[in-house]
Amino acid sequence: MAGRRSWGRRPLLLLGLLVMVASVHLVTCPYTKVEESFNLQATHDLLYHRLDVDKYDHHEFPGVVPRTFLGPLVIAAFSCPVVCVLSLLELSKFYSQLIVRGVLGLGVIFGLWTLQKEVRRQFGATVATMFCWVTATQFHLMFYCTRTLPNVLALTVVLPALAAWLQHKWARFIWLSAFAIIVFRAELCVLLGLMLLLALYYRRIPMARLLQHAVPAGLLCLGLTVAVDSYFWRHLVWPEGEVLWYNTVLNKSSNWGTSPLLWYFYSALPRGLGCSLVFVPLGMVDRRTHALTLSSLGFVAVYSLLPHKELRFIIYAFPALNVVAARGCAYLLNNCTKSWLYRAGAVLVLGHLVVNAAYTATSLYVSHFNYPGGVAMQRLHQLVPAWTGVHLHIDVAAAQTGVSRFLQVNGAWRYDKREDVQPGAVGMLAYTHILMEAAPGHLALYRHSHRVLASIAGVAGVSLNLTRLPPFDINLQTKLVLLERLDRPS
Repeated sequence: MAGRRSWGRRPLLLLGLLVMVASVHLVTCPYTKVEESFNLQATHDLLYHRLDVDKYDHHEFPGVVPRTFLGPLVIAAFSCPVVCVLSLLELSKFYSQLIVRGVLGLGVIFGLWTLQKEVRRQFGATVATMFCWVTATQFHLMFYCTRTLPNVLALTVVLPALAAWLQHKWARFIWLSAFAIIVFRAELCVLLGLMLLLALYYRRIPMARLLQHAVPAGLLCLGLTVAVDSYFWRHLVWPEGEVLWYNTVLNKSSNWGTSPLLWYFYSALPRGLGCSLVFVPLGMVDRRTHALTLSSLGFVAVYSLLPHKELRFIIYAFPALNVVAARGCAYLLNNCTKSWLYRAGAVLVLGHLVVNAAYTATSLYVSHFNYPGGVAMQRLHQLVPAWTGVHLHIDVAAAQTGVSRFLQVNGAWRYDKREDVQPGAVGMLAYTHILMEAAPGHLALYRHSHRVLASIAGVAGVSLNLTRLPPFDINLQTKLVLLERLDRPS
């Protein structure tokens, strides 16, 4: 018993661990990619333009499908007090971007902590402690938790729903599930639906009670998203309904690439869970983990039927599988005094955390160089005096790799992302500065009219190098260039 208490003491230190790790990820990679663009730009517009909806970014760049404003509204509400203080102190909007992402990260960590408390109650302190350490040392969940992706916004709701499911608080589970599915990600009907079917199968909730909550929850959530989003989009719309139609019925998500049927199982899950995946089968010695495992892997299996696959699409399964892996780790740790075999297993448990952490550190270091657009915007504001009249054109490559409205920090400058101007066209001479992809053919069009103010490198690949530590080299090459006009047109 003393050994078990030693693993579970001071749980708040574990909360600090999760917050610290998420903060390191946030500060190391402060910029965002195109997938995060809508929610980040929408949050910016809610904070800075408020009711002046005509100035919102989504009117000019609506994206392929509409997205909900409910997530950005909540993030903006929690971020607003700090952002107002930053504005009063006249600090750069870049820090507001960190605050916005930090608020989202705290939302995910709150969900993880809620889940951890229920794991502690049902499985014990050792399992809860290992759950926190396993989660903190894995790369993808901590990396994504501050990123304004629709999947991450949904995760903030899925995690407390998972805790409610473990607690058999069915009303809370149904309402949270309805909100996550109807507002954020419709595919969650597979994961949360499987969990609900298991509850029905084991007769933990009667069908009448399920319908008593499911019908009003569905209608209220649908009415909420339609009302709010129709206001911001200026036409009647259910955003997640259109996303569901686009991805499943039309299957147009395949335009962004396809992967083999089992890709989630042989690529995404091993990368997402790291070495902790090894302990999932061992965790299944406890029958209480079977429903968690079945619903999570069942969701991944069903979702594998869609040809377009990305790791973030199944991120909701990681926390549940981490609970199972933590149970397997705890089994070895709690029995380490019984035999040398258990002691060897305990060493493997601790060793796998070290390997996970090393993989995370490596991945985070490489990811740091993956946002040349954001770096370029910072370089522009460092190199060009603030009083200079600047009219900047940002091309697609830059906009997709880190540029956001939070980085448009000079109110006197003009920033333009229009996509209907061809490289080298006469209209491009109206811009004092151009941020563009480092394509030799396009650069040649500006050799007489512009000079290169800065070149921004990005990751071109990673190669193994056993002669150094860490044993790899990051191959960097120029991804973007910042051009400055030589002569102003008369």
